[in-house]
Amino acid sequence: MSRIRHIALLVPASGGYSRGIMRGVASYATEQDDWLIFPYERAEFMKLPSWLKKGHIDGIIGFISTPELGRQIKALGVPIVDVQGEGNCPDSPVIDTDPSIVAQLAADFFSQAGFIHFAYCGYPGIFFSDHRSAAYSRIFQSRDQAVHVYLPPPKVSASIWHQFKEMRGLEYEPALAAWLTRLPKPIAILACNDTRGQQIITACRDLGISMPSDVSVIGVDNDEILCRLCRPTLTSIAPDSEGIGQMAAEMLTRMLNGETVESRLYNHPPLRVVERQSTDITTAQDPVVLTASRIIRDRACHGISVEQICELVDCSRSTLDNLFKKHLGRSVSQEMLRIRLNRGMRLLENSDSSVEEVARECGFLSATYFCRFFKRETGTTPAFYRTGISRR
Repeated sequence: MSRIRHIALLVPASGGYSRGIMRGVASYATEQDDWLIFPYERAEFMKLPSWLKKGHIDGIIGFISTPELGRQIKALGVPIVDVQGEGNCPDSPVIDTDPSIVAQLAADFFSQAGFIHFAYCGYPGIFFSDHRSAAYSRIFQSRDQAVHVYLPPPKVSASIWHQFKEMRGLEYEPALAAWLTRLPKPIAILACNDTRGQQIITACRDLGISMPSDVSVIGVDNDEILCRLCRPTLTSIAPDSEGIGQMAAEMLTRMLNGETVESRLYNHPPLRVVERQSTDITTAQDPVVLTASRIIRDRACHGISVEQICELVDCSRSTLDNLFKKHLGRSVSQEMLRIRLNRGMRLLENSDSSVEEVARECGFLSATYFCRFFKRETGTTPAFYRTGISRR
């Protein structure tokens, strides 16, 4: 029998992202005969845990939050994989959610919804926020479109950083409220994470700004509890944090086996946009498209046909299809199927309904057709999709 490898898992359990990483590591460890995990779940890691200095540890997977902590951990002389993404541990591999793909998912989603005004709101000076901001701005610059980026005064930036470190980010600063008030409306905002998205929603509610008709928001991390507690509920980009955990564990095993793993940043793609109420609107400038989109949103899952929609907006099918393609990049029937698919995903994620019941709820005449359509669009079956969600 091989010698047991003692692995320290220095990952906070306070958020959905980090819990996903822990699940990924745990999933990998259950398939190994020689891994023994020592979790350390403090909200912040600012110094080396005392037990780590005394005990025998063969490898570390963790959030390396400061350069000083990185130096302390490096001094232990064991292989390390940094899953925070900032790169505070010299000469060690670092894994992070790919900011370019995060930005692309949000930009495509908002553009397809018909927005012409775009904004980014993050925590200036925090690495993941700055990376996502730069990627989002580059996309729209390539399209000759401007992005309104939230840049608070220096004193406010310092207080944001302190607030973020202390995990008291649910409060929003007055400068954010003033910025939201000045923005052109309607506007689509990418928030750097779900906490920032929640702050935007709270500020809009306090200011009397209508959501999602005037301000539409997408967060990042898909923290299920936080997103569902927001009013309106928060649309978010789901990272593959479980995949990051598995990737980190595989890397660490290779390092423990004496293989060379390049010490660089490894960007891991996120999964998808999880739609909720904070983006439940189409803002096409054409009034016919806007009216038809609202009808589709309200009645697509209740058996309405394309012909009936055309009658309600007093427009021929060919004309309406051309308008939809011009403003939204898809036909009327494609928009109906998109709404039905999103409804199906939500039901699979948040209910115990059978696949047959979900198919009926989404307006499909048979579960067989629903399953074929679902697999064609997502690459997996409804049953496997639900199983994957339950594991995250």
